[in-house]
Amino acid sequence: MAAEKLQQLLDELQQQGAVITSDLRDALEVALGKLPLVSQREFDVQAAKLARAEEKLAQMESQVRELENKLGD
Repeated sequence: MAAEKLQQLLDELQQQGAVITSDLRDALEVALGKLPLVSQREFDVQAAKLARAEEKLAQMESQVRELENKLGD
């Protein structure tokens, strides 16, 4: 009798665990759906564009300094 009762309680706990797991999974999907996520590929593309823009900006700053120096002379 006690073994049957224990088995019944274990079965109920497993069922409740499955329900809770499902609810948590659904909540997580909703939360992740609201985040502004991008793929690794898109991240890499944007990082490369930023690196090129920073390089171009450094070149332009150097050119401006050269022009300012010429005007100052």
